[in-house]
Amino acid sequence: MSVENIIRAWKDAEFRASLSDAERRLLPENPAGLIDLTAAELDAVEGGRPPACICTCDMSLGFC
Repeated sequence: MSVENIIRAWKDAEFRASLSDAERRLLPENPAGLIDLTAAELDAVEGGRPPACICTCDMSLGFC
């Protein structure tokens, strides 16, 4: 398998699924490794949900 196809298989799940079982067995381990987060790690991720608190700016107190 060419280097280009190996990289494509690492990046493209649809392409990887189109490979035969024998071809998938020949794929080397992805150098990025397996990314497996625990539920606690996923709960700590920021940016995927609205903020828990929406603060308003009170310039009369001199801060936001």
